[in-house]
Amino acid sequence: MSFIDKRKITFDEKVNIYKALGNKTRLEIFEQILSNGDKSIHKNGMMCITEIASLFSYSMPTISAHIDILRKAGLIKSFREGKKIYVDVDIEKCKKLYEMFSGSILSYEEKKLSQNLV
Repeated sequence: MSFIDKRKITFDEKVNIYKALGNKTRLEIFEQILSNGDKSIHKNGMMCITEIASLFSYSMPTISAHIDILRKAGLIKSFREGKKIYVDVDIEKCKKLYEMFSGSILSYEEKKLSQNLV
């Protein structure tokens, strides 16, 4: 288990995640990584950023900057192999996000139910 599994996502991490996914291009890049992982050219299932860039009309530096923001937010991880950089979804972080959202929604719903507001 990684360190992220043993702690909650901090408020600042949430802000960075919302900012990262609040941009249309970054959300599209993230969704491409999610949906095209099975079509990856690398044996470990990661996508090369040049492959991602080919799906958009933006320059490579622009795509790289967006990917860096997603990486810094913890949504994706990357590694370099020679001159190529590969990215993949950080599954553990995304699981924590899912738990955070589902827990918050269930807690909110329970609160409303207890107040007979739903």
